[in-house]
Amino acid sequence: MDTVFGAGKKKIWHDSGGFTLIELVVVIAIISILFMIATPRLTKLFSTQRQNFAIFTGMAAKTFDDSFLNNRTNYLTVHLRNMGPEGSQGQKDVFNRRNGIAVLNIVDGEFVESDRKSLKFKEFSDSFVIEEVVKPSGEKITNGNVLIPYYPHGYSDNVIIHVLVNGEQQWSIRIDKHIKEPKVIEGYIGYEAE
Repeated sequence: MDTVFGAGKKKIWHDSGGFTLIELVVVIAIISILFMIATPRLTKLFSTQRQNFAIFTGMAAKTFDDSFLNNRTNYLTVHLRNMGPEGSQGQKDVFNRRNGIAVLNIVDGEFVESDRKSLKFKEFSDSFVIEEVVKPSGEKITNGNVLIPYYPHGYSDNVIIHVLVNGEQQWSIRIDKHIKEPKVIEGYIGYEAE
């Protein structure tokens, strides 16, 4: 009798060479935790860059609208990274700034900052550096402030602004005379190709 019952029992050994379900769950959990830690940092890095370009181009578009709707000349003022010789204590505060943009108006023969909150001075961090402004003549301005007039008839002056992002990525913001929204282009461009 023992042999009849004993003959039906066999030991089955499987050697599939794979991972168990528990091992897979643990590895996926560890990767998920690492991804949750790293993703916000990467997202913040890219969203800050995108946000700075949105601020710059948005302010230019608002300047265009404000000039047209209020029938006045607005000056989109680009404050370059280097202040230059005119940046001294004797100057007005509106010109004593660096690495930012603002909109100025002429009131009683003097430049004053726009009274609209959306057109007031915005300073950029060191990861978004306004390096130079290129005029259509090819002249490059690397110091001080550059005033770009937006006229009440719906146009501005042509300029290209070169921006260095995170110390290595070169970008250009191109303001075209009759186009409301500036164009953001990867790399430094100039007027040579035209």
